[in-house]
Amino acid sequence: MNDASPMPGHATTPAPSDDMARMISRRGALRLGLLATGGLLLAACSPEKLFLGDPPQLYRLSAPEDIAGVPTTGRPWQLSVERPTASAALDTSRVVLQRGRSEIAYFARANWTDRTTGMMQSLMVDAFLNARSHVAVAPASIGLRPDLTLQSELLNFQAQYPNGGGGTPTIRMEVNARLVTMPERRIVAQRRFDISQPATADSTDQVIAAFDAASDRFLQDLVLWAIDTGTSALPAG
Repeated sequence: MNDASPMPGHATTPAPSDDMARMISRRGALRLGLLATGGLLLAACSPEKLFLGDPPQLYRLSAPEDIAGVPTTGRPWQLSVERPTASAALDTSRVVLQRGRSEIAYFARANWTDRTTGMMQSLMVDAFLNARSHVAVAPASIGLRPDLTLQSELLNFQAQYPNGGGGTPTIRMEVNARLVTMPERRIVAQRRFDISQPATADSTDQVIAAFDAASDRFLQDLVLWAIDTGTSALPAG
């Protein structure tokens, strides 16, 4: 017989119709199109934007360029400025804000160029140098043999919002400073500086400007106090 019959125990697969073949072809093309589009989207996004988002804006504070009332004559002496200590919440490159009495948070897209304690040490050294007094000043890492060392703790350095959480913040800056004789390590003077500086608006730029104004006031008071007190504490030579 010329008619072929299927072998027992084996099923035959019918050939796809023209409509089914066109459907399969369209599905395959759709998958390829989705894969190509996804590849283009990934190629258009850098890894930083894909995983980290836009980088934060960096800000730095500046030391006052001139400090009125600083004595420029007298017996020369040397001052070493140590890096301040601070809590983990404050010792960060992020800009700290506080809502109410206990809630600590950070501005989302604003960072300092350095950790707070490193930035503050640099600002203090710059402020003393800008005073152009009879006191030679350097950071403690230089390894000088100073007459006195300036040690400090940064207790507050944040934008403080009212208890309700809204409104315009006030910058709160609190620093405990002391002058220590070397090499005896005896405290000869100690003072707590407490600065409040209202921001003019609740915007990042205005809050940073208020931080700059608060640190400027603190640095001027610190330099005048340290030079006057240190000069009086050391023996006349």
